[in-house]
Amino acid sequence: MRSSGLPQFLQLCLSAALLLAFTARPGGVLAQPPADAPSAGLAHEAAPRRERVYLTQLSFVLEGARRVLLFGEAHASEPEMARFLYPLSAQYVELASKMTPGERLQLVHPHLLIVVENVERAVNAAAHQHLQAFRQHVRTIREELATLEAVLKHLKVRLPEPAR
Repeated sequence: MRSSGLPQFLQLCLSAALLLAFTARPGGVLAQPPADAPSAGLAHEAAPRRERVYLTQLSFVLEGARRVLLFGEAHASEPEMARFLYPLSAQYVELASKMTPGERLQLVHPHLLIVVENVERAVNAAAHQHLQAFRQHVRTIREELATLEAVLKHLKVRLPEPAR
């Protein structure tokens, strides 16, 4: 016959209750661990890691969007090339929209979104032979790239080089 595991379950509940009793403050809010506790720096260490991950993602997305843009500019009068590029540009919009910058990099992200959205719009305009709209989107992209780079410089942040 199989054991119900009830004593083990009760032991686990008792351990959890004791943990809560020793770490709780009045009002039910859990107490912060002391500054010298081994886990005290984990949240602080997570911020630089999140920033590093975001900057790496930012670097790859920007590099890809720039390549799509350069290829699109070189072939702006060829609608079939723009139709080939469109799914790539749409994928960069989707990737960028799912990225989560840390608190320090919040100012960067809107510029990234504007860049990738305008790359997608520029490629779509080229696919439909709306070359004036294509050129306007390219101007917007270049302005936003300059703004994005200025924000990064102001924050004293350098993008990592994408793998070649």
